[in-house]
Amino acid sequence: MTDPLAAKRERFLALAADLPARCRLVEASEGNAVLRKLRKLRLFGSRYLRWAGAKAGLRPGVVELTLFWGGRMRLPYNDDADFVTFYLVGAPGGPEYKLARWFIRNLKPGDSFYDAGASYGFYTMLAAEFVGPRGELHAFEPMPEIHAWLRRNAPPSISRVEDAALWDRSGSAVLHRNPLSDSCNTLEAEVAALGATAGSTEVEVRCTTLDEYAREHRPPTVIKIDVEGGEKRLIAGGLATLRDERPAVAMEVWSGTNGERFSLPACRALLELGYAAHRLEEDGTASPLSKDELPRYIASLPGIWDNLVFLPETTP
Repeated sequence: MTDPLAAKRERFLALAADLPARCRLVEASEGNAVLRKLRKLRLFGSRYLRWAGAKAGLRPGVVELTLFWGGRMRLPYNDDADFVTFYLVGAPGGPEYKLARWFIRNLKPGDSFYDAGASYGFYTMLAAEFVGPRGELHAFEPMPEIHAWLRRNAPPSISRVEDAALWDRSGSAVLHRNPLSDSCNTLEAEVAALGATAGSTEVEVRCTTLDEYAREHRPPTVIKIDVEGGEKRLIAGGLATLRDERPAVAMEVWSGTNGERFSLPACRALLELGYAAHRLEEDGTASPLSKDELPRYIASLPGIWDNLVFLPETTP
């Protein structure tokens, strides 16, 4: 069958081709030394000036940036390393480019995309380019300040932006806000205890389960899960949806001891539901991982985190 989005996929993949190199350039230019500032200005031009202006308070802490494919996003200023990369490159740093490429290759017109841990909406906006007007976007972000920005960035015509977390119960829960980066906020108290930092705060937020939400709305065909160590709890609240609807699942996993403690149980929960794990190659294609390979793969990740894709293999 002819892919109506083939040309668009090729264009997006071409635009994403230099993301790893651009991320490395940002990392090599980190710091406030004058020479490094000049290097960032030479490498990133107006992008750097917009970021520096927000840092200096010239644009009341707001940065307008162009995403790698040309989409526009507005963000509050944040000086942590992940956000500097986002501002200057137009995409998240680290290994996220592989997941972006997988979505470009695999999202289809009419898909129902659930973004659990949507943050400011990068993947929601990317998905909008491929699910089209017949598709739906369901983005979940419980932190009030971030949710407000997500609502501004998400395409309004096909989006539901929920000020809630997908969790193992409905009602309310305590979100542990990391003072260094909102990308590390978590509902999982054990994770918060690991990274306890002076100045951390607790915020009561709304939560619901994947099963409850999917009963009231269109179920997912693809779901992205990035909930900072709470993945198993989210899965526990979505067993019926995962068993009956069989969406593809893209999930962040951690490396080393934290991966064994938090990520591996979530992976095994999906395997028990008849899913097969796949690692992401550099070009965004997915390669199968056997049940025996999975623990070793997570233990040996070269960075702090990566993403795995789980595809339905059998009916549990």
